[in-house]
This record gives sequence, structure tokens and C-alpha cells, in this order.
Amino acid sequence: MDRYNFDLDQELLKELAEEFDPLNFVKGLRLNEPKDIEDARASFERYGTHLAIKGIKKGEERPDRIYEVMKEVIEKTGEMNFPLIPQRYIEIAYLSIQPIRRLWILSNNDRVFSYRLNDCTIYKAIEKGHGEQKAKKMVCKYLCFAIIREIFSHFGFNVDTFLDANMASHGKCQFRIECEKRDKFKYM
Repeated sequence: MDRYNFDLDQELLKELAEEFDPLNFVKGLRLNEPKDIEDARASFERYGTHLAIKGIKKGEERPDRIYEVMKEVIEKTGEMNFPLIPQRYIEIAYLSIQPIRRLWILSNNDRVFSYRLNDCTIYKAIEKGHGEQKAKKMVCKYLCFAIIREIFSHFGFNVDTFLDANMASHGKCQFRIECEKRDKFKYM
């Protein structure tokens, strides 16, 4: 009988965590001037995009059994491609850079994918290193938007992304991703 691994590869997460260490990233930010905020936004977008690209590459190289079965089912039925395939890579990205053991999924259906972060290493690092007022500007949200954009577009989805709650105002970040209903899908 074949032995299957049903969990995400922990070495993959460790490698991404080392390469995309959020604390080192935040240390390099400057947030004192208005221009610095725009520069930080661009830096967060690059950081998120590169994390997503690397996560997809490594995730495809090291699939777990659940992912393999999911792809087989999608190939046969053309159903549930949104959000299941991108969700795997969203989880890989966050599990690599956040102090969480799982991503809190709030909604997962053929039109809406929603999740919540109750804690954020990056927000806390900005708050500690640059002050509460700088953290409240929520420039870090551009990292999350970049991760979402890169992952969903990589798999051919045109989505709208919403930040329904944020760390500064609500003590958590809650993202909602909406996708137009599509006909059959072929796994890329």
C-alpha cells in the first residue's frame, strides 16, 4: 500500500519562512515621510508577489495527497476549482510568514472565499519598530492584496478583493475574494 502525505510539506513552509522572513523585511522599511509610505506600499506589493510566486513554484514541486486528489476531481468534474486551488497557496503564503497554525476560513464556495487573520507578525513589527500611528496606516495590507492578486491570477481567476476588517480598527484582518461564476475550468 502506498504511503501518502496528506499535510503541507513543513520543509516547504520553513524554506519560505527563512527566505521571506517578515521581521527582516519590516526592519528595512522607512515610514517617516509621506513618500516613504508610498515606497513601503510598493515594497509590500513586491514582497507579496514574490512570496506568492515562490510559494506556487515550491507547492507544485511538492504536492501533498489532498492536493493531488483535488486536482484529479477538478479535472474530471470541472467543479470547485474556485477557491480550492488558490486557497492552498494562500495558506502556504500565510503559514510561512505568520504565527498561525491554520488560516481561519470564513466562507468557501463557488463565488466567495473569505478568511481572517487574528494575529499579524507584520502589523506588530511595524507597530513596534515604527510606532502605533504608522501601523494604523495599514500599509501592510498591500502585501496581502499582492498575495491574493498573484495567486488568483496565476490560476486564471478574475477576482475582486475586499478588506472587510483590519488590524488597526478591528484587531483582525478579514479578506473577502469574490469571483465571477465561470463555466468549466481546466487546471493549468
